[in-house]
Amino acid sequence: MGRTTPADGFDRFDQFLSEWSRRDFLRRMGGAAAFAAFSAGGLGWLEACGGNQAAKTDTGKAVKGGHIIEGSISDIGNLNPIFTNDTASLQVTYRLYDGLLDAEANGTLVPNLATAVPKPESDQLSYRVTLKKGLKWSDGSAITADDVVFTYQLMFDPKYAAVKSRYRAQLTEYLASVTAVDPQTVLFKTTKVYAPFVVTFMVLGILPKAVWEKLAPADVNSTEMNQVPTVVSGAMLPVKWDKGSQYTLRRNDNWHQGKTFFDTYIFKVVPDAVAIANQLKTGELDVGIVDKSQWDSLATAQNVSRVGFVAPSFDYYLQNLDASKTPKAAIFGDLQVRKALLMALDRKKIADKVYFGQAVSADSSIGLVSPAHITPKAQYPFDAKKAEQMLDDAGWKKGADGIRAKNGVRMEWELRTNVGNKVRETLIQVMAEQWSGIGVKVTTKPVQFPQLVTQLSSTREFEMILLGISESIDPDQTQLWSSKSIGGGALNGAGYKNDKVDQLLSDAVQTLDQKKRLDMYHQIQEILLQDLPSPLIVYPKANWGISKRVKNFNVGGFSQYQYRTWFKDVYVTDGK
Repeated sequence: MGRTTPADGFDRFDQFLSEWSRRDFLRRMGGAAAFAAFSAGGLGWLEACGGNQAAKTDTGKAVKGGHIIEGSISDIGNLNPIFTNDTASLQVTYRLYDGLLDAEANGTLVPNLATAVPKPESDQLSYRVTLKKGLKWSDGSAITADDVVFTYQLMFDPKYAAVKSRYRAQLTEYLASVTAVDPQTVLFKTTKVYAPFVVTFMVLGILPKAVWEKLAPADVNSTEMNQVPTVVSGAMLPVKWDKGSQYTLRRNDNWHQGKTFFDTYIFKVVPDAVAIANQLKTGELDVGIVDKSQWDSLATAQNVSRVGFVAPSFDYYLQNLDASKTPKAAIFGDLQVRKALLMALDRKKIADKVYFGQAVSADSSIGLVSPAHITPKAQYPFDAKKAEQMLDDAGWKKGADGIRAKNGVRMEWELRTNVGNKVRETLIQVMAEQWSGIGVKVTTKPVQFPQLVTQLSSTREFEMILLGISESIDPDQTQLWSSKSIGGGALNGAGYKNDKVDQLLSDAVQTLDQKKRLDMYHQIQEILLQDLPSPLIVYPKANWGISKRVKNFNVGGFSQYQYRTWFKDVYVTDGK
């Protein structure tokens, strides 16, 4: 990669846009970008993916029969709700498994398998859940309190320690017991006050004990039922997984909310989000998140409706701070380097040019939609000259080739993102260009999404990764920033450790007073904007295309992936 000035990346970008159509630019640039978001605690999931529209529901003329094809730029990974950590898998997992609770688009919790949303009892530690009557698994057997107890035991009981659930660390710390009072009643007791317990853990899908208890704990991690389960409780039944191609589901006639209007649901994997837009236009797809470069052109498609809204999510880059995982930690471990790198990125222009105006420049460590969001005092506006001066002052000097180095360590690394979304692959190239202007050499490498998830959450063998987080309803970010969330399927891939942040995260989830709790998240944001372990770049908008033959597909802020309370009302007008 040749030497450039900090603005060159965008100068070239502007030139490309004037010479080519947006679609051609992205096609010729190659690459992909995907919204990726994990979750546990209060955080969402790794996400492979204009004006707001009010959702309208009309089943008065609903047609029975037919199929729906949803497009995705990533294949599923694990469909077991105690493991699932990416949005592509969530979209299928929660069509197969219901949880005790569900949530509306605005984040309001509503009953699912439970009769009501539980509140803490007088001791502030106990939660009593009553199951609806007549609940059945897809094989016709009854869903009981024993199934609920077993599901949670898999995630925290020592006898199931071999089960590598991503929720184990938190549940081991906060869940004291879960017992079946009777076949319809479950009693949860926490070890201490834990404010996000209901919103975080009572939405998880329940597993059938009779099926899963036959496996040895270690085998739960690798069984084929994690991809094609045999007994489920949700709206759909698994039919077939054509790996890398599509996942086919059919209606579950035993679903407690009643039969869906349509017969078949297909989750189709496509090369990228531009292809999703194209296949929506041709009718090969019915719904999907489209590439931001295609948002304007999609408005002219006569057979497609657009639904856009500011999403509870953010895109960010992780710098590996762990010297045991990469020698590049010698670079990223320097706070002045981290600050200079962020200042060298023109995030406002990135939102406008790379995201085609479908994003907002990020100013904190929590998404713009969250009620916990603030704008911390520490801010890093674009200033390439100041960034260069900071690197000079920190001892990172340019060599004869223009690349900076210090103590024999050259300022160069590999920046990865996931294949399938054109915006992100374009973004890592623009980031590399802008950093080149201050004496940094960055190579870019798109990799498959499941591989990237493993690198971030488990092996942690990477130098820098660009991804995105789909946030959950609760503002807890233990999975991202706690030192307890390094490896083991959790999301602190950077290996960030700060005792004050650890304490605030712990205190916040044990505080029921919402005002005091929000103040703690405000303090965390102030610290994270000082430390910059994994800086946020933008808050993207969600851009959905929906065929006009599909009705009541009412996606919204928190109802895009896991939560789809409106799924029972969806139908296709032609019944085909």
